[in-house]
Amino acid sequence: MFSRSVVASLIAILVDLAAASWEWQGRTLEDRQAVLECVESGRTFSFKTTIGEFPSKKVSAAESDVAVATLIDIKYSANFKVITNSKAKEQYVLTQCGTEAPTDAVVDAVKKLDANYKRKHFTVPLQKAIATQTTTLGFVTELGLEDRMMAVSARAVAPCWQKAATTCSATLADQWSNKTLMEIQHAAADGVFDDCFGGCSMSNGIAFNPTADPGNLHGAEYIKVMAAFFNKEAEANKIFDAKMTMYAATSSANTATTSVAWINYQAAASWNMGEGFYLSMADYKKQMVKDAGYKNVDPQALKRALPNLTSNTDGTSWVLRVSDYASKKKAAGAFFGALSNVSAVIDEVYAPTPKNYDISNFYAKYDLTNSSQHSFMKHVLRIDGAMSVDNNLDWYESRIANPDWALEGLRHAVSGDSSKRRKFFRNIAKDEVPKVVSADMCSKKMPTCGANCPEVILCESIALPTTTKKMEASSATALVGVVALASSVLALGFRL
Repeated sequence: MFSRSVVASLIAILVDLAAASWEWQGRTLEDRQAVLECVESGRTFSFKTTIGEFPSKKVSAAESDVAVATLIDIKYSANFKVITNSKAKEQYVLTQCGTEAPTDAVVDAVKKLDANYKRKHFTVPLQKAIATQTTTLGFVTELGLEDRMMAVSARAVAPCWQKAATTCSATLADQWSNKTLMEIQHAAADGVFDDCFGGCSMSNGIAFNPTADPGNLHGAEYIKVMAAFFNKEAEANKIFDAKMTMYAATSSANTATTSVAWINYQAAASWNMGEGFYLSMADYKKQMVKDAGYKNVDPQALKRALPNLTSNTDGTSWVLRVSDYASKKKAAGAFFGALSNVSAVIDEVYAPTPKNYDISNFYAKYDLTNSSQHSFMKHVLRIDGAMSVDNNLDWYESRIANPDWALEGLRHAVSGDSSKRRKFFRNIAKDEVPKVVSADMCSKKMPTCGANCPEVILCESIALPTTTKKMEASSATALVGVVALASSVLALGFRL
């Protein structure tokens, strides 16, 4: 006969096995009503917090040169919200859990469905979600919703993502590693946030594409779109307002005599314009430099000095090809001769192990030496200032949601201003190394790692009574289910 200690140990193991994976169950509707996340039967409900105009007038004013209309429209009704994504041609009806979903006619009265658009229904707040792109995870982290993601990319950076993926069996599969598992994971989620520009084929797919809306602030304001799926609008507004304030304060410090260039050396490949020295003029990079108070390099002026300088069709990338010179060294001499007076360069050469890439690697890649007499030699920056233990860069996860951090980090790296925090960038001319974040830095209790359920998101406009007994009852209900499972396994053991 099993001892009580053995039974207790087995139950504990079963609790871990039941919860410590991407397949956690979450609360039932009844349990969610008990903890006031969903509307209780017979209670009235109305959304009080709204996002308002999207994008906000202050964003439109700050980025007045952004000519493309926003891709998102958000409308609110009594117990539902309507989000329309004109890029994906999809409309999402978000109904508060515990209330009745509206009919198409009711939704049309709030926001009519345009021709060729697809309408999808979701119950909010989402309890179990997936973000297929790491750039989306930056918004989730800002809202503190890590415990609502049921599986995450192995390339994710923030501590809780690493914890979920590496130690809690919650790695998101992809179509290359295990397409079958990926489809099972997607189907198990309440909603899947994906970068699907042409529409999401999944019935629970949600097009979330902040980079398609030009402007760094326009993209960051998508935190409000993410928040709508979790009833976190109030928090999103506060977060974004703080970011706007910080962004404006940084961009007001103009030192236009300081210039910055984004450079790269690339070997010949099918996807580029041949071996050469590249200058990136991507819109978001130019805006970042300008808003940090610095001056961008003028490629047309460079072309007058370097007639062989060639651009791609949209002018976002320029190259000085090695094949146009007698050697790589000659091409490098011409390239950096024209950039000699630039104050700082951002070196974008790919490094599989970022921490091993230092100033000596920079010299080798660009045919320079420590005796080179260019103005930027003391300001050679990299975008790998923060990364995960397995070399994934935070730049690709957090920057879009946090453009204020990027400005602050660029100011710190170029000016040396100690009042600014080091963010994203590191100066390899000063021997700075990447800051590594790890899973043990996560303090969030996550269902994928053994917690029973995510933190409660309280219904708006419902008074909060004493809920201790209800919450205890909910926890007890979850425990009863585990004990029942344990009992079944034990019974099976006795029969065997």
